[in-house]
Amino acid sequence: MSEVYRLRIDVAYVGREYHGWQIQPDAITVQGELRRCLTRLLGRDAIPVAAGRTDAGVHARGQVAHLTVDSAEEIERIARALPGMVPPDIGIRDVRRVSPGFNARHSATARSYSYRIIQVRDIFRPHAWYVHRPLDREVMDRGALAFLGPHDFTSFCKAKSLKKDHNLCDVTLCAFDWQDDSAIFHVQANRFLHHMVRNMVGTLAEMGWGEREKDSIPGIIAARSRSASGQLAPPQGLVLEEVHYPEQLMDPDFNPVIKPASHPEHPEHPEGDTP
Repeated sequence: MSEVYRLRIDVAYVGREYHGWQIQPDAITVQGELRRCLTRLLGRDAIPVAAGRTDAGVHARGQVAHLTVDSAEEIERIARALPGMVPPDIGIRDVRRVSPGFNARHSATARSYSYRIIQVRDIFRPHAWYVHRPLDREVMDRGALAFLGPHDFTSFCKAKSLKKDHNLCDVTLCAFDWQDDSAIFHVQANRFLHHMVRNMVGTLAEMGWGEREKDSIPGIIAARSRSASGQLAPPQGLVLEEVHYPEQLMDPDFNPVIKPASHPEHPEHPEGDTP
């Protein structure tokens, strides 16, 4: 049996010029750019599979992708050359060999996102949602706490992307970090649904404006209807910060019993993590 060389690639990108992560016909995407570079390096079609797709305009500091290669030499070649081949708004943070059982998407145990809001227009902080209206910070903090724990987040998911598994997500962190003229919303969960974070932020903003009751989050969750929640916050404030994995999968010598995949790696199967 031939040895499996599974590669983990940590990627950062500014999403403003990209139509999201996933390859699309006639559109520039992050996955498409990495595929172009990796294919040139390896001399064969090479499509990296990510922890989750990000939508057009969404950024990442901690996206993770995997790729299976033929040899240790190819790993060295990629680690050496790829950072200098990608466009300037994509950064390769790390390239390393990991367990053959590592799957960037299916092995993830949690994902962390941030969403930045600014309340004073600043052209030097373009990766944020400019909200000019006053926000009741105490109400928004209280609303954020109501998201903690396992809940069915159907009300915060793009209707066309709903799953058949009750759309349960376990949120372990949900809080605002307030500054004088800005805020960063931090959220971590075992999984996310399509547009979930942006819908959460938009709903909390409406609460901060006084357009919704301060204790409305539990009722919105219980409604299990997208029409019950608030507006979709714009994409430019959202950043995929980190993807979390079991530590043993970082060991190239750790070889768990690998079950057959339920979905082929290529093309990438649609995933809920497009907040």
